[in-house]
Parts: sequence; C-alpha cells; structure tokens
Amino acid sequence: MTQLFTRSGTEYTGVVNTSAKGKPTYTYKVSCNRCVEIDGKRMWIMGIHNDRPYSLTGFDCWACHNTGFTSVKTAPLYTVEQLAKLNAAADKRNAAKAAKQAEILAQHNAAKDAFRDMHKPFFDALDTLSGEFWTRFRGDMLNRMTAPTERQIALVNGEVAKRQQNATSAHFGTIGERVEISGTIERVIAIETHFGTKFINIVRCNNGNVVVYRGGYLGGKDESINIKATIADHTERDGVKQTIIQRPKKV
Repeated sequence: MTQLFTRSGTEYTGVVNTSAKGKPTYTYKVSCNRCVEIDGKRMWIMGIHNDRPYSLTGFDCWACHNTGFTSVKTAPLYTVEQLAKLNAAADKRNAAKAAKQAEILAQHNAAKDAFRDMHKPFFDALDTLSGEFWTRFRGDMLNRMTAPTERQIALVNGEVAKRQQNATSAHFGTIGERVEISGTIERVIAIETHFGTKFINIVRCNNGNVVVYRGGYLGGKDESINIKATIADHTERDGVKQTIIQRPKKV
C-alpha cells in the first residue's frame, strides 16, 4: 500500500477519500478555540487561571455548540515523491525570497550609511547618547532618513553638553556643614501633597556641581541664586553625583 502524507510531512493512516479529480484526500476537524472540556462537560472559556481554563457561567459554546470543533475540512494527501517535489519547490521559493529580502536590506543599509555620512556630526553626537529614548530617536531618524531639523540638532547637542557637564559634578562639603552656594537653577519640579505644593529645585553650581533642594521654591528656571545651606546628603542619580541641601537662605 502506498504511503501517503499530509502537507506537513506526517504519515496519514486514516480513511483516504478521493477528490473529483481522482486525487487522494482526507478530512479533519478544526478544533474550537472558544471552549474546553471542564469536569466532563464542554463549556465556554471565560479565561485562564493558574494555566487552566475556567468557566463561571456554564454557558454552551456559541462557536461550536459544544461539539468541540467548528468545521470539517478536506485536504490533499501526497506520496513521498510528490511531497519531496513540493518541498523542493517551496525551498526554492523561500531561497529566492530570502535572497530578495537580503538584497533589499543591503540596499536599505547602504542608503542609511550614506545618510549617516551626509549628517555625520549630528549622528556622531547622537551615538554618544545612551538610554531608551535616544535609542528609539536614533532608530527613527535612520528609518525615516529625513534631514535633522535645527530643533533636533539643538536637542542632541544640548543633551551631549549636559551629560559632559554632569560628568564633572562632584560631591562637596560634609554632612551637617553650612556652605555658601552660587549657581543657576536648571529645573524646578512642583509636587502636590496633602500639605501643599513642594518643589524639587535642581541647581547647577558655578563650578559644575549639582545641588538638589526639596522643599520651598528657590526661583525660576535659569535664575541665578546665591544661598547658604546645610549639606544633608550625598547621592547619585543616573550616574550624576548630587549634593542634597536643607534650610537654604538667600544671601
């Protein structure tokens, strides 16, 4: 008896039918994906809990009416020789498709390399920036291959300059020491609490060190300040050394 196989290569041992063209076929049931047998009864699945399906309603499955399958389909069967011929043809198509995709990818990469070279200073600066946002930003710029705008160039150069400046930030003073601080307010973050609005004031000292004060409002962004404050702590955030202060007083 001739061995017959499904298209996936599995040997078929069930009942063989014959199509109108005299070709061997078989029928199979398409399983329902909306219900499952629970405690001996098929029920509509509401969800999965602890890797097991559950049903709190006991409703009959509207998709298969509790039969367990949604339809019966007919598919062809193949001999070893026919299956080998089909697989060879499929491999040839897949190889041609993969070669075409590789060619398209190579052309796209070449275009991206040319685009990078055209805007080399921008991408050299961008490549120095790490982090999820900058990775996505770089990928988006390369995929769109649209010349960077003045605003985008300023954004990248500003971030590079900020990180270079952050690298020079160092802790200073000893905890409990009263020191004088002169610098510029880089950022003010307002936080609403049950006791009113509190502020996180981030100050860049004239010597490049970063100072953080959590409490009252010291001033607006880019405003120069000269204060006396008590050193409360030495911390580090995102690789930037920060000196935390308390009880600031303008001088």
